[in-house]
Amino acid sequence: MCARPANPELRAEILKAATAIVEQCGPDCVTMREVAQTVGYSPTTLYLYFKDKHDLLREVLLQGFDVLADSCAQAMVGPSHVDKFRQHGRAYVVWGVLHPSLYQLMLESHLDFVWKPEDMERLGRMRVTVTQTLAEAIEAGEIRPIVDRERFLSAVRAALHGVASLTVSRRLRVDLTDLTAPELMEVATALGDDLVDHLLAPWLTLSAQA
Repeated sequence: MCARPANPELRAEILKAATAIVEQCGPDCVTMREVAQTVGYSPTTLYLYFKDKHDLLREVLLQGFDVLADSCAQAMVGPSHVDKFRQHGRAYVVWGVLHPSLYQLMLESHLDFVWKPEDMERLGRMRVTVTQTLAEAIEAGEIRPIVDRERFLSAVRAALHGVASLTVSRRLRVDLTDLTAPELMEVATALGDDLVDHLLAPWLTLSAQA
């Protein structure tokens, strides 16, 4: 257990510095010494806030999920609940492509983190949002009741993660390796939109299709 820090604001600075290092060259580049040097304190000071590098990366990951959830929620501006659902999916792909190293830490790392109940709440925020939006779309008559919502949402998440992950690794298609970043983003978001539409299609009501 870390001692109570004298300067709570420093914790945010430490996280910001560690996140920047992850974004620049990946989690393997993060060391307590490097982060301490960035914030202008001794490595010993960091241990007042985080037990070790593993603990620091764990919080970087959780904060990443907070930011991703906020970005996706803010993107939900469509006129209908189905449109908001689509916008949430598109924002997920966009964020992942714009933050490749952080996204890989969050969704593809093999670090053995131990999650507290409050951590699980943070990790599950996006799931709660899309589940609620789906329920509202059903209640509004935009889509028919989905037999297995959990399975449906898992399929949507897997599809969007696949698009984001393959785009980040430049393996989305073999003929896309020379595209500029904006061009690649356009292809990725279009594919994400298509996949979400494909998964939604069997459940849309006639009024939603019009």
